[in-house]
Amino acid sequence: MNKGSSILDHLRAVFQDVSRAVTTGNRSRLLELGHNAKGDTVKWFDLAADEAVCRYLEKRFPCSVVLLSEEGPPRQFGIGEPEFTVVLDPVDGSDNFALGMAPVGMAVALMPFSCQISVETVQYALAGNLITEQICTAERGNGAFCDGKQIRTGTCNVLKNAMISCEMNHFAVEASLSNILYRARGVRSFGCATQAITLVASGILDAHLDLRDRLTPENFLAPSLILTEAGGMISGPETELIPEITDLTQRFSIIASGSPELHAVLIQQLKGDSVCI
Repeated sequence: MNKGSSILDHLRAVFQDVSRAVTTGNRSRLLELGHNAKGDTVKWFDLAADEAVCRYLEKRFPCSVVLLSEEGPPRQFGIGEPEFTVVLDPVDGSDNFALGMAPVGMAVALMPFSCQISVETVQYALAGNLITEQICTAERGNGAFCDGKQIRTGTCNVLKNAMISCEMNHFAVEASLSNILYRARGVRSFGCATQAITLVASGILDAHLDLRDRLTPENFLAPSLILTEAGGMISGPETELIPEITDLTQRFSIIASGSPELHAVLIQQLKGDSVCI
């Protein structure tokens, strides 16, 4: 077994541990609250998922890593110089989970410890659906897969044919975005960035937009590799690049698209270009 396959197998096992930690016999705890290392109030399942990942990294992961998660300060697992930085989103869509709604995701991205955290340096990624247990994975340069089958983005390149998702919670829609939503074939809102982006990677959606300046890096780092390995694109709303990531408290807006042509159309529209196809 090559190293990439081994790492991805371990990430799948991590996902299964998280799935068991947040679903098995715990439905009565849905409204129970706790506190993370920063003192912020969090739901019990965020902490349970984080604890499950920590146990796995401490006892079973094959190399030394540093874990970055919103549930605690940076933590090292294993002996010696870390090989990877692990960026974890333990439960994405926690409001959905608390209400018993889908989708709810878990995402983990690995990048070499010596590299800056960015969408360009993610080496391995997993984004799983905690409701359906569907798992998407990617290794840089080796494609993206969903439950073992290779996935590719769709080829839609015109807005009128595009099925898109857009997050609108706590957000006043501006005219340029309103025009996109009006002209698209269909619009959905999922409340779960990791799953929305992987739906684009799978060719089910044609694009995902979140322009609220609310996303933090753990929300999009893992699915960004899955998307690009499937043939898609991710960027900020006015540029081809995600701005530099300095820490997990930084907030972002993103566009994720299945085709470069549609991506260009969306950026043009957001810049106020009145020509829309």
